Order: sequence, then C-alpha cells, then structure tokens
Amino acid sequence: MKSVVSLLLLWMFLLLVVSAQDPECCHSVRSHPACQESCDQMALEASAAGRRQHLSNLRNNCPMTLTTFWQCVNTSAPDIWQEDTGWAGRLCCIRARAGQCHAACMQASSFSEASSTCLRHEEPSLFQCLDRFEKKEHCCRHASVVSQCHQKCEAVFDAMTPTDEMSLDVSIYCRDVSRTVIQCVENYTSVAIPARDPRDSLHCCEHSQSAACKETCRRVHTNLTSEPEIIDSLLAGCGGTIQPHVGMWNCFLLNSGSHIAPDNPIPNLSALDGAKLQCCSRAVSARCREICVKLYSTSWATKQSWNDFDEHCQYQPMEVSLLTCLADVQEPCQPGCSGLTYCTNFNDRPTDLFRSCSARSDTGAASDMQLWSEGLIRMPFMDIPVLDIDECESEMWKAIACTLQVKPCHPESHVNMICKADCIHILSQCIDQSRLAKGLTAQGLCNILSPLDGHAPCIPLSEYLNLEPRETKKSETTVPCHSDPCNNETTGFSGVCSINRGLCGYGEMCTQAKCTPGCRLGDASTFLVTRGSNVRLPDSADNLDCYKACTCSSNGMLEHCQPLQCESKEFCTHDGERKEHGSHYKINCNECVCFNGVETCSRRDCPVSLNVQLDASQQYTTLPCECTDQYVPVCGANGRTYPSACTAKCAADLEDHQFEFGTCDSLSNPCADNPCPANERCVTRRQVCISINYADCPQYECIVPSHHCSKEARAPSCDTDGREHSNLCSLHKRGKTLDYLGPCQARCNAVNRRQVCGQDGETYPSECAAWSNRAIIDYYGPCVAVGKRTENETAPQCSSVKCPDTSVPHCIGVTPPGACCPVCAAYTRILYSKDEADRAAAAFGNKAVSVAEVLKGLRTLIAVAECDLYGYLSIEGDIVISVMSTIAIPSETQITACNKEAEKIGALVNTRSPMVVSYMYLSPLLGASTTMVTTQTVTTGAAQRISSSVLVLLLCNIVVIVLQRFSSRNR
Repeated sequence: MKSVVSLLLLWMFLLLVVSAQDPECCHSVRSHPACQESCDQMALEASAAGRRQHLSNLRNNCPMTLTTFWQCVNTSAPDIWQEDTGWAGRLCCIRARAGQCHAACMQASSFSEASSTCLRHEEPSLFQCLDRFEKKEHCCRHASVVSQCHQKCEAVFDAMTPTDEMSLDVSIYCRDVSRTVIQCVENYTSVAIPARDPRDSLHCCEHSQSAACKETCRRVHTNLTSEPEIIDSLLAGCGGTIQPHVGMWNCFLLNSGSHIAPDNPIPNLSALDGAKLQCCSRAVSARCREICVKLYSTSWATKQSWNDFDEHCQYQPMEVSLLTCLADVQEPCQPGCSGLTYCTNFNDRPTDLFRSCSARSDTGAASDMQLWSEGLIRMPFMDIPVLDIDECESEMWKAIACTLQVKPCHPESHVNMICKADCIHILSQCIDQSRLAKGLTAQGLCNILSPLDGHAPCIPLSEYLNLEPRETKKSETTVPCHSDPCNNETTGFSGVCSINRGLCGYGEMCTQAKCTPGCRLGDASTFLVTRGSNVRLPDSADNLDCYKACTCSSNGMLEHCQPLQCESKEFCTHDGERKEHGSHYKINCNECVCFNGVETCSRRDCPVSLNVQLDASQQYTTLPCECTDQYVPVCGANGRTYPSACTAKCAADLEDHQFEFGTCDSLSNPCADNPCPANERCVTRRQVCISINYADCPQYECIVPSHHCSKEARAPSCDTDGREHSNLCSLHKRGKTLDYLGPCQARCNAVNRRQVCGQDGETYPSECAAWSNRAIIDYYGPCVAVGKRTENETAPQCSSVKCPDTSVPHCIGVTPPGACCPVCAAYTRILYSKDEADRAAAAFGNKAVSVAEVLKGLRTLIAVAECDLYGYLSIEGDIVISVMSTIAIPSETQITACNKEAEKIGALVNTRSPMVVSYMYLSPLLGASTTMVTTQTVTTGAAQRISSSVLVLLLCNIVVIVLQRFSSRNR
C-alpha cells in the first residue's frame, strides 16, 4: 500500500517536473522495499542537488547487482553523479524558507557566512542539514576518499535519518582503516539513532558453523551494548575476517536495518522523564529551558534538539545548575575510584566523589587525547586550535581529558567544571595563535568554558597532576552499590540499590546490597524510586512550577496521582533587600533560605554585636529566644520532648495547648483508649513530626493481624522480653511488644540494659532502642539537661552530666545542637519548609511527615558501608543528621569517608537534587550546612593505649557473643 501511495504522488509530481528521474526505475525494484523507498524519495526531489542528497541512501539500500535498476537511474537522472563546485553546504540551501536566507546561502562559501543572514530558530531544516555537512566533513576526512570506509561514513551523514545498518557498516568497513572515524560516527549516531537492543540479533548466532563461535556470539549479544565492542569480541572469539555477505555477518547487517521515514522526527528515548524534567526549571536561559523541556517531556525530540542542547546549554557555565541536576539523575556522585589504566592519577581515592569512574570513561579519556593530538579541539559551537599537546603541557591535557570523562564531583556543589585559572593557563600556553579565529583570546575562550565567578565551585587540576604514586592501602571502605548490582542487563531486572542495614544489629557493619523493586519516573526514565514510596514530579511540561504527587505501587507503576499546589517562586524581602526564590543567605549567624516567598531561618541566638571578635566558645552563649538551660521537659504535639516550654514555643511555634509537661515517653499509653478499629491491634509507635498544622502526629500504629508472616521479608526485631522475631508481623502475631528493631543483643537484655539519653533529648530503655530509633547516645542515664551552646563545641556542655569516654582517641569530636557530649560524627543541619511539609501531608490523606521517614529516605543515600546515618529534630527548629562510623575505632580514612557522606547529603539538599526532592517526604528539605570532625596525630604512648583499648574492646565483644549464645540456648 505504501509503495502505491508513493508512486501516485510521484506521477502527480512528474506532471510539474519534466527533467526528473523515471518512476519506472523505482517500480522495477518492488522486491527490494528499502531500495524502492529510497528511490521514491529521490524521485520527489525537483533539483539535482536535492536528488544527490539521497544518493548515499540509494547506494546503501540498492545492491549494485540490480543492473537494470542502476542503468535506469543513470539514464533518467545522470546529474546525481556530477560533482558540485564550491561550498559543499550549498546543497542544503534548498531547505531555506525565507527568500533572503536562500539567496544568502547560495552565495555563501562557509557555514559562518550562511548563518550570518539566516537565523537558526527560523530555519531549523536548513541548519539541521548544515550541521550534518559540518559533522560529515569532520568525521569522514580521517579516511581516504577512495575507501569504502569513507563511502560508508558519508552515507551516515547524507541520510536525514541514519539507520543502525549504516552505523554498523562504518564499524565493519572502518575497523582496519580508522578508529577515529568509528568513534566520531558513534558519537553522532548515539543521539541520532534510537538505541537498538543487541539481543534482537541473537538468532544470527545460529548461522555460525562453530559451537565456540556460537557461544561467544550469544555471550557478547547478551552482555555488551556497543556495536564496535561486539564486533571486536566476535572477531576475537570466532576468528577469521568479516564477510558481510556470508552467514552470521550477513544476518547481522540485515537484522540491524531500521527504516524510519526520514520526514518523521526521531522518537526521544528520554521522553517523559519526570526526574530530568524537574531539572529544566533550573535553566537560566529561556532557550535552554525550552530545549530541555522538549527533550524530556512527552513531545518528540529530533536529533537537532540534542544538537541544540549541546551547542547552547551543555558547555555553558551559567547553566551549571541545570547540568548538575541532569548529571545527578544520570550519573550520581559515588565515593571511590580505582582500577583505571589510563587515568591512573585518579586511582586510590576511596573518599572522593566521582560520577563515572569506569573502564569506559578511562578508554574515553585516551580517545579524547588521541583526537586532540590532531591539533584541534572540536566543540559544538567552536573549534579551538592547539599546538602539539604531546609537547605542550601533556600531563595537564591528560588531566583535563580524564576530568571530563571520569567526572570528579566538587564536594560542596557536585559540579564538574574545570577551574578558570587552569583553563587560562593551559590555553595561554598551548593555543595555536596562527590558526585562532580573529578576536579570540585564551581569556575570552575561558570566559565561555569556565565559571564566570572566580570563586565559584570548580575542579582544580592540580589535584590530579601529582606524579608521585599514591599510597595503595588495603581497602578500608566498602561501597556495596558501586557496581550497580541491582540493574542486571541479562535478566532485565532493575531495582533501587541500598545497603541492607536490616540484617545487622547495633555496632555491626553491613556489607550486603539490597535491591528494592521500583518505579520509573516516566516511560523512558532510568531513575527509579522504591515501591511503596510517595513521589513528586512535574505535572505538566507546560508549567514546570506545578507538580503532582503519586504513589509507586507494587506493580511498578506510578498510581493515585493528584495535583499539588503550584510553586509561586515569589521572592522574599528582608530589611528592604530582595531575596530570590531558592536563594541561600545568612542573617547574622543564622542560615536562611527563601522559598516561595517565605523566609526560613535557623533560630540560633546570635551575639549582640558581630563586630566583636569572639572565640568559638563564645559564639553562641544561650539557647534560642534567650531560653534558660533549666531542664523542665515538655512533650509537644509533634511528639518531640523539649527541655522547656520556652524552647517548645520558640523552636516549633507551639501554642500552650500544643504541649504538656513531662517527657513524651513518660506520658500515658497512646493505646489506652483503643483508637484502632475492632479488627486491628494498637501498637505504640513513637514518632516526631514536622507537619502538624493539618495532620495529627499519632504515637501509635494500627496493625492488621496476618497469618502468613513467613512470607514477609526477613527484618529481625526484638521484643521487650528479649526474644527475637523474624519480622514485625511475627512479633505482633505473638502479641509481643517491640523493644527495638534488629537482632536481640546481649548488651541490651534484662540483665545488662540501662537507660540512655539520646542526642534527640529522649530517654531510651537501652542503647539498642536508641540506635533503632536512629538516635546517637549522648550519655548514660535518663535525660536531665540540655546543651547550652548549640554550635561546634568540642568540650562537654552540661555540668550535671558525665559524658562517656571517647572510643576514638585520634578523632576530635563535635557536639551537635542541644546535646551535652561531643561525638566522632559529622553532622548536617537541614532547614525545611513547614508549608511544604503540610502539603506533603495533605497529599496523602493528612498523614503527617515524620522525622523517621526523612531519615529513612536520607539513609539510603549513604553509600559507604562503614558509615551510618542518625538524626533528630533539633531545639532550634531544623533537622540534624549525623553520619558516624559503624566501626568501633575507625581509621582516619573511614572517618573522612563519613565526613564526605554527610557533606554529600548536604550538597544534594542544597541543590534540591531529584535524588532528594523526587521523594514527597523529602521535598520540604531546603538548605543544609555541614560540620565535619577532624583527626589528630596520635603519639606512640597514646597509640599503645589505643591498642590496649582495642584489645579490651575485642575481649568485651567475645564476652558479649558468648552471653548471646548462652541466652539463646536458654530461651
């Protein structure tokens, strides 16, 4: 039917055009549909230049064995073989819409001359064609013009929509001619051709006569995705040479053909990507915002859209917020880098963050260096001529190539831009002035390529220029999710990876990864959220300020979506000064964020005069609102125990009727009035909430009895009798009361247990109960005091409290807000929006947002197994999270790793990364500041004392294990 329609259109066209190709040529190849389609497209062109654009497609789809067909074409359209004189891009001029642009294009002798009169946004078809010709010239010049490699290369760019078959042809015919051509074409087609699943060609393996070759073929088509890699592996495993028209190889070529109508746009595989669509609102320029929305919304994006993004956004320093956001979704920053063979200066960095420490990036850096060695650095919007980089700052060029590929993350902002000073230095030394375009300078180029602000976060190359070998130690940190074990291309399973903390008890290190099934934030999104979680994503591409709330259901789909109130993005005003939406700033000693016209600040009591020079111990001398440190606890309606009514009113804005005197754990049993339905059981479940304006903060949970607890996932829990259960279902089925989550521990049994006061100001019956509630122990015994100073202070602050002896002598601990004793744990203070928390609660049946849910979400972001996350709602109104080592006496590396993990979470909150704000209950988090612990050198004598302490600790652990086993036998 399609052929009939094409022929009818062709006959109608021929009534107007006399000198054209004979339609009988196309009719004669009906047995070759791809050839006939290419022929029909050529026949519709009115000019010789237009017909020549289809020649490569015709040569690729119509074998030369079709002698009659080619004789017909040569007779009816001999002009297709004529060489054009002058600028090659002139063939594109027929696509110009405006007469003035068409005339200028025909008279132009270069791309720049044509673009000086024609506007890209008004002539998209013209510039799409011109871009192809420029890339064609750049890529194909690396192969001899008489070679098949050059012919196949040109075919890719001559086609309006290159096919997989064309790309594969280049891989085959250029393999022994030019790797540069293959890489160049691969870079072009990676965004121009929809990705083809190599497993679609598995059946071709059966055409091989060799059993070993068949097995190799099946393996590479299952595990590899890059066609050049597949071909190389097949040649290594099957031997011989490539024979395109024989057996297995012929099957591959035929199977890879993709006949997409050239007038149709290329389907954007990232379409409907809710995670990346969130980033589009970060674009500074209207053009980048528009292109971003087109790429990641439900609209169809053309290859030109990707080219436009590369040219106008990808390398623009002012778009760093947009680019960092997109990178967080695609390649999150992960700790540690090792195993690189080219970028060796990036190895042995267990605590630094990288986006792409992989063999692929390592190879990519080497390929970039090879391309640059030709004397030209090609970018979408300019070419930079350079001197011989092997002679001019070769190590610095290598560091640049590796930085761009391995992508180290700036610790505070996660940006990946090279510092401006490094840019100016390398270009001043190595730019080729004789070939540099008139008016350009190293300074001017770096103004385009590097952050405009000299103080903006950036990656200094000096860190990766140290040629001295780094000390390779036995790995002291473990990152279970580093190799992404939850995304198996063989089985097709995808899940959210996290450390399986549920199998470990207090003081134990978990090294196993847990894969939780998830939902994608869109049909083509690679970003997963865990099943059962409530998510937030843009409601419409038309208005990025509006969001919707959805639930990731058990079937892996986003369901029960409902619109949220749109963000106003109004500015704030403080003392007559305008503060933009999303801006971070300080007012005296307090951190502040403006969000939707509301100013949210921490509530420290600042010194009277900031002009007075005070040491650290004098910076914050009283509690918020000048409250005294007298300890008369009250329990707030939000479930938090405050040291006094004054702090409850100041920190949480509680009214007199919203708190009662006494600690929360000492008040009446919340299940006493039996608030649950008749068929459910009431269980005490203490929680602290950050949203209580439109939702209650119940201190109980209603449990539906289950008779199939064995089918529930294993998550050990311990009851108040010291008996361990496989999960909470089993515990409740037996009518027991939860003491703490995790395996039962001898140190917390009835004989050994003792009360402790957590940093959150709550009294717990045992250490294990405190750790289970994500609270670090402040001191032993019930809570009796509050830390008066609420900033980085290394000394104990409460005279009535005896602080535990530090177990980490070489760590200088810090005391978080409201606590009494220093501890070796970095902490991050997080400001949150009460309005956003209320909206999150209202979106899901007025279920209050709890601190426990916030900590649960942030805990999954901890990548290092030797670190764990704890936290609480502080007396200053912010959320304090601490990241502490799970090792009893951690090494300096492990302490540094936990420091960096706390800093990483702070950066993700500050940038409102989709990794955080995609989760509904984390979306209220606005800004963060991190305080890290430091280490000190330990003297020999002290080291001996530490060794003795370690020995004592080991003996204690042995005793505990024996007691546990003895206790287990007697249950």
